[in-house]
Amino acid sequence: MSKTIALTIAVVVFGCIAMFTTIVAMANASSLRESRAEYDLLREFANDIATASDDYDIVEKSALDEEMRQMNPDYICWLRVDGTGIDYPVVRGYDNEKYISTSFYGEKNLAGTLFMDYRNVGELFSQSAEDALPHIIIYGHNLQQGGMFGNLRMFLNSQFFEENRRITLTVDDQDIEFEIFSARRSDINDPAYFLNFSEPHYFPRFADKIDAPLSATQIITLSTCASGGGNDARIIIQGYRLFD
Repeated sequence: MSKTIALTIAVVVFGCIAMFTTIVAMANASSLRESRAEYDLLREFANDIATASDDYDIVEKSALDEEMRQMNPDYICWLRVDGTGIDYPVVRGYDNEKYISTSFYGEKNLAGTLFMDYRNVGELFSQSAEDALPHIIIYGHNLQQGGMFGNLRMFLNSQFFEENRRITLTVDDQDIEFEIFSARRSDINDPAYFLNFSEPHYFPRFADKIDAPLSATQIITLSTCASGGGNDARIIIQGYRLFD
């Protein structure tokens, strides 16, 4: 791993744990309430568009993305995770620091926003398994009462894991679905943070290290800080894309 990549990962994971510690020990309750209210409104807005038609057809989905991008040009997609209440917009900034403590509307807020790794560029949502970006990483805070990615911890329960296996990204005219195959407590050295696929053989090695299904061609990783276990502790959920 290059020094540049290692440094970038360190910024994300250490910045995440620093913010998590701040939220647990020194959180501004008003700030967190504002964040919850903001995302409740965004969710209501998105649902209103999505349910404008019983068919939830291409027009409604495209309208959602258009409206969200007008609010924030960094908007990438909408993320839902079965059984968790995780139902949020995802952004991608010019680095992995901005949205650690910035709301979807660009205001300072401890809860931040779910954000995609800024190095995830290219064919994110290609319908072709051969062309799709091999690995997508999305980060979020592990907030109290399950806010943002706080409920990812639920997947550490084996029964919950077996009963809730779907991650859905909605973008433009597509619902892109991933089947969860791994949920674990780990740390900042986990292979889940690997993003260098410059050589064809790198992805098979990566997939093998994370025990991905043999059929996997695109992986999604959801990452959040974990309480206990020191500053390096992480909860990592991974899924593989279900292509039609």
